[in-house]
Amino acid sequence: VSDFGKKRYLLKDISLDIPNGSMVLLLGGSGSGKTTLVNAVIGYEKADAEIRLNGKDIYRDYGQMKYRIGFVPQKNLIRGNDTVIRTVTDAAELRLPAATSRKERGGKVGEVMDLLGLSAGADGLVCKKSGGQLRRISIAMELVTDPELFVLDEPDSGLDGVIAREIFTKLRGIADSGKIVIVITHTPDRVIDLFDKVIVLARDSGRVGRLAFYGSPDEAKAFFGKETMEGIVMRVNRREEGGDGLADHFVERFARERETAEEEAVS
Repeated sequence: VSDFGKKRYLLKDISLDIPNGSMVLLLGGSGSGKTTLVNAVIGYEKADAEIRLNGKDIYRDYGQMKYRIGFVPQKNLIRGNDTVIRTVTDAAELRLPAATSRKERGGKVGEVMDLLGLSAGADGLVCKKSGGQLRRISIAMELVTDPELFVLDEPDSGLDGVIAREIFTKLRGIADSGKIVIVITHTPDRVIDLFDKVIVLARDSGRVGRLAFYGSPDEAKAFFGKETMEGIVMRVNRREEGGDGLADHFVERFARERETAEEEAVS
């Protein structure tokens, strides 16, 4: 991915294969390219790359593929004077294909409301809901389209540990239904047991976001020699940011180890 105004790359050499049913943590320090990668994957910003979802090119037929992708931003974009049911129904009317019948649309709304525990307070005003409930509503607004790929930017922002875990447990269930769930969070260690994979991005000495690791949480801990995800981020953060300044080392090491593994798999 490149910043065309400044003619410099923001991300480079990112190659991933994420199986359906996976819940993936997207990890990296400031400037590592997390937001850029998310925008490229969901189609908001077209990258000089090929991105496929269940074999279909996202960019080639974005008009159809956008219905298969859900994105929940960090901030809740919800009207406070609407009811919960009205909010989710409006999202369904906007996001589902025009050919969707009213009955089918209503069924999807009800299914998502039940899944996220919103049905009991469906007629309550959004402005009266707690932070955790607001996050669930935001998730419901995207999940109502039954996306194959679901991306969330800090779904636990501002939430205490108990409520955050409830949210992530719901996301784990969504992944277990066969979807790909990708999450950015600044407090990953309290829920790391719910993730299958970790993507670690690092800003190299050329100030470009690179892939420093992709694998299971336990593999990540062994690779970086750290027992926490926050510790891993500090390994690749620059020294002026309080980190170890080892981004180049881990980017190059991961590339070498991946290449060796691929060669051994072929031979």
